[in-house]
Amino acid sequence: MRGAVYALAAVPVGVVAWLVLWNMGWVASIVALIAASLAARLYVLGTGGLISRRGAWVVAVVTVGTVLLAFWGGMLVDAAKFLGGGSPLTMLADAETWDLLFFNLATNRELVDGYGGDFLMALLFSGLGCFFTLRRLFAQTRTS
Repeated sequence: MRGAVYALAAVPVGVVAWLVLWNMGWVASIVALIAASLAARLYVLGTGGLISRRGAWVVAVVTVGTVLLAFWGGMLVDAAKFLGGGSPLTMLADAETWDLLFFNLATNRELVDGYGGDFLMALLFSGLGCFFTLRRLFAQTRTS
């Protein structure tokens, strides 16, 4: 349990790295690599030992969650730019922002299509970025 809590500390690091790259117009596999590597190291630090099969799954879930939250954060940054450059952090607490975002995701086909390609690219590059790290973690659990 403590390893999972420690691994969750990788989420904000991955989200911030993603948002920096997203703001520059990039979708990079390095974010998933950072999230997976950091989550694995923090999991081991939290448990004080080797990573188990359960730990490898925790790291995989944290990595996927980080990428999904980061993509959502990128959409929020885009909404902040569109709405006049307000702070994305203050927009998180604003109900109107969420209403606008959900309304547009439900009704604005152009928006969904525009983000659809970005989302698929993000998944592809994220999968490439964390594949070898996660593969190594799962392979280690078979031998131990």
